Parts: sequence; structure tokens; C-alpha cells
Amino acid sequence: MIDTIAALSTAQGPGAIGILRVSGSLVLPISLAVLEKNGNPLTETFIQNQKRSAIFCDFVENGKPLDQIVFLYFPAPNSYTGEDLAEFHLHGNPILLKRALHVLLEKGARPAQKGEFTKRAYLNGKINLSGAEAISRLIEARSKYELELAQKNVFGEITKLSSKIRSDLISLKAECEAEIDFSTEDLTFESLEQRKNRMLDLKNLCSKLIKDSERAESFILQSTVVLYGEPNTGKSSLMNVLIGKDRSIISDVPGTTRDYIAEELSLDGIPIRLVDTAGIRETNDNIEQMGIERSKREADSANVKLFLIDTSLPFEIQSFLSKHKERLFGSLIVANKIDQKHPSWQRESMLELQKEFQITISEISCKTKEGIPELLDLLKSKLTSKDDTEDLVLLEDRQRYHIQKIESCLSESIQLMENNAPAEIYIQEINVALQEIGQVNGMVENEEILGRIFSKFCVGK
Repeated sequence: MIDTIAALSTAQGPGAIGILRVSGSLVLPISLAVLEKNGNPLTETFIQNQKRSAIFCDFVENGKPLDQIVFLYFPAPNSYTGEDLAEFHLHGNPILLKRALHVLLEKGARPAQKGEFTKRAYLNGKINLSGAEAISRLIEARSKYELELAQKNVFGEITKLSSKIRSDLISLKAECEAEIDFSTEDLTFESLEQRKNRMLDLKNLCSKLIKDSERAESFILQSTVVLYGEPNTGKSSLMNVLIGKDRSIISDVPGTTRDYIAEELSLDGIPIRLVDTAGIRETNDNIEQMGIERSKREADSANVKLFLIDTSLPFEIQSFLSKHKERLFGSLIVANKIDQKHPSWQRESMLELQKEFQITISEISCKTKEGIPELLDLLKSKLTSKDDTEDLVLLEDRQRYHIQKIESCLSESIQLMENNAPAEIYIQEINVALQEIGQVNGMVENEEILGRIFSKFCVGK
């Protein structure tokens, strides 16, 4: 008998709907024990005739109605888990859902473990391991880039790639075995150079897959954007504008910000860590100086540095360069306070620096919000211009490990061939590579590995 599991499958907290999911051999008996319609218990025949259809009925506890619900029954094997599965759609009150789940447990289910529904789907052949991992990534995606990459894997991108690698490895293995078995026969086989080139192409495919995954990973990691510059240039004001609330203290007194302040936000799906730093100036205040040193370290490690200039003050480019030349490279120069800019500020005077320091210039006013949309567009361009996710794939750590092992096996096999080793020797590396590719999508029987994979899921998934 397959034990029966139950869990809340929707997010914790109040909502319009909360869904309890039950899977296992006791789904029908448990459902029959808690469901009524018009005061009469539902029958097995009625539920079987309405399989995969929404049934409006009452969820009862000891004969007393607990909630009006929608019930769906999915008989094995045509369900998410491959087992009998039922969903109870209740109103999304956390107290009500907890009570209803307790009733299901009293009737014979047990609490599901993290990822157990998807683990059962995998064990019952409803989904492969790469697909299961993609579902977890899809649920937990923190940016549109991570979501796009997860969607590609849900729809089988990793499965297709690993299937190609497996097919090519089998072809290589078959050619090697044919040469070994029929070496004394008057047969024609591919040349060693042709075979080596096939191995090299496959090795390069694995290498590209690993590199593309590393690039994809960089898209979903949080980018650090640092607001940098002299005191009173408007760094704190710009931070408050970008995050939409007063987070940094604004003051006309230089040195107000004595340490960096960081906030997390999403810019059109791009996860950003925005850092407001202490103004850079000469000071005898030890505390302020410590803050300035920390600010410099933050700026040095930033993905994008917004270097702010106060255009309401007299501006002389040579003086500016003598102070900040070493920190301008690659910056996005933000000329603030253009609503009250001084006659000495001329954007054209900075244009000669653009090529030398690879800078970009944006004119804004934090007070009037002029130029803010254009600044955001420039910032998004800075964060996304280096790569495009369209052709990238995202490997989980486990998948990357196996692909790297295959790459290593192919490198070793090529080296053996170049050293004139017989096919009986280098075919062993191909055999190991085949075992590794089988681990990407195929059945993994090690319970510890499975536990580690599915422990990342939420309980109801």
C-alpha cells in the first residue's frame, strides 16, 4: 500500500483560495469521509464519474460543514504524482486551512515532506530529474531572467541537450566496440582523426554548456549598484527616489552619511542591491573616514557605479579630474540638480572623457524627477548589455558536476588517442561519460541525493 500524504499547496497566509493536496492509496476513502453535497455524503461512483472535473460540495468535520469547496479527483496514473491525487480548494483563511488539513490527517493521511509530491512524480516516471529541478527553480525564481531560464528547463531544454550528448556518446561507443570486435575483419571504420574530431566537438559542446550556465547564473545573481561621489551631490536623494521611500537621511550638512546604506529592489525583473555611500572628501573625522574607506571598497566591487555630480555648483573639469580620475573608469556619470544648474556646467565638456574612461552621462533632478526615466533605462542597459539570456541555459549544481565529469572523460579519451592507446583503453572513458550523462535526467537511486534535491521544494510541491 502506498501511504497517503497531505499538505497545503498554496502559499502561507490569507488569500482568496487555499488548496490542500492529497496523494496516495487512501485518497478516495479519505475524500469520501469528509465530503458531502446537499447534506448527503458523496459516493465513490459519483466521484469516479466526475474524475478530473470540479465538484462543488461541502467539506465536513464530524458531520458538521467546515467550508464550501471545489473538489477535484485525479485517478492514477493520470495525475501529477502518478498516484490517486485529490485537491480540495477551500477559502484561503489560514485557520480554516489548518483545521481542514488536520481533518485529512485524522482520516489517514500523513504530513507530506518537502518536495514529496514532485519526488513521487519522479519515482513514478511522470517527470525526469531535470524537469523536477526546473519546477523548483520556477517556483523560487527571484527575477524575470531566472524565471525565463527556469521555464526553458521546465519545457525540456536540459533534457534535449543531455539526450544529444548521450546519443553522441553511444555512437562513439558503438564505433569503438565495432572496431574492437571486428578488428580482424576486412571492414572499414572511421579514421582516428575523424573519431577524435567527434570527441572534440562533443567536449566543446559540454564546455559551452558549462560556460553558458555560468553566464546565466550571473544574470540571476544580485547586481550591486553603488551611488558614489562627493558630499551633497544628491546620492541619498537619488536612493530615496529609486527605492520609492525615505531610506537615506537627507541633509545640507556634509558628511551626513557616514557609512554605506544598502537596499534591495527589482528593476524590471533585475535584482539589484542599491548602495548609498559616504561622500568622498578630505576629513579629520575618524568615523567619517572609516565610512569613506568602506564606500571606496563598495564602489570598487560594484557592477555599476553611479558617480554623482552637483551641477548647481561651479564646475571645472580639470579640478574634477585631479580629484576623481582614478575612480571614473566605467562609471555612469549622473549630473544632478539640473533644475538649478550653474552656467559653468556644460555636458559637452564631459563628452571628451567618454571614450577615455568609458563613461556614460545622464542629467537628472531628484527634486523634479526630470531625467529619472532615462537614467533607469541607462542603468538597465548597463546591467543587461553584456549578455542575452535567449541562448543561455541554466544548470543546477548537480547537473553541472556531471557535465564537467563528461568533459573531463572526453579530454582524457582524446589524450589517450593522441598517445596511440588502443580503443579498448579509451572506450573506458566513454563508458564513464555515459554513466555520468545518465545521472542528469535518468533514475538516481541514491536516497541521500534525492533527499538533497527535493528538500529545496516547499512542502506542498
